Amino acid sequence: MSLALSLVLPIFGIIAFGYAGARSKLISHAGVDGLDTYVFTFAMPVLLFRNLAHTEFPATLPWDLWISYYSAMLAVWAAGSLIALFVLRRPASDAVMLGFGGGQGNTIMLGLPIILTGLGTEAGTPVFLILAFHGIILFTIATFLLELTRAREDAERPSFGAILKEGLINTARNPVIIGIACGVIYGQLGVPLPGIADTALEMVARSAIPCALFVLGAMLTRYSIRRSVGAASITTFFKLIVHPALVFAMTQYVFELEPLWVTAATLLAAMPTGVYSSILANRYRAAPGAASSTVVLSTGLSLVTLTVLLGWFLG
Repeated sequence: MSLALSLVLPIFGIIAFGYAGARSKLISHAGVDGLDTYVFTFAMPVLLFRNLAHTEFPATLPWDLWISYYSAMLAVWAAGSLIALFVLRRPASDAVMLGFGGGQGNTIMLGLPIILTGLGTEAGTPVFLILAFHGIILFTIATFLLELTRAREDAERPSFGAILKEGLINTARNPVIIGIACGVIYGQLGVPLPGIADTALEMVARSAIPCALFVLGAMLTRYSIRRSVGAASITTFFKLIVHPALVFAMTQYVFELEPLWVTAATLLAAMPTGVYSSILANRYRAAPGAASSTVVLSTGLSLVTLTVLLGWFLG
């Protein structure tokens, strides 16, 4: 457990540093937004590209990994939505959003730093394979369901084809996805990165993780934990406990993947709800209070759950 704490505490320390900086207004909202743009447009794509350019991928497509992760994610999403709909008596759009929060994790800002730091760059292979389709699956389904549950009088509701097209276009324009795709393609060419270029990319890549953690902490000041705590608690339970438990069961017992892949996939599933959940909730006015509370609550509690999980895997 001490090893897990030595890995997790510095990471959450940087998050706390960012939170304190934004709360004390030593860094402005504009400064946080600028740093966020740097992380997701430059630093994180470069980190992903460089790692993937040096990564040897499996000879066959990892259907077992994808089925394990995404079937668990969709099951959690469905269960959370049904509970919100029939137990909490929430409207359909709210139910979609609450279920979404149980499956959508903070994979980039928090998942990559913890997994790469705790397990090493070798763990990047299963993580990158999952992330390759993470955004398109989550956000296309979420957008479709939220559009579907809008008021019936909305005559301009887009078709499924239009929603899918928008999702594909947004995915293709996503700098993180571009970094993943370019890294995979370059890595398959078998051509080593030139020394000068590799050194420059390494310098940028080193800034990705600390900057992402700082931004995450700063952005937490924009959300409140006091809104819809009951619904947020249920969503947090599904995200931090149920989702990783299902992924572990699928990878370990159903498909019997290698231990490193089991650990990496389970840890990725154990990440707290990402800030995009709150952004999407505000956009569609679907449980915005519960979504913002879930972001803060799950992030805070993940300090404990991730420490326990890492201690178990590393012990």
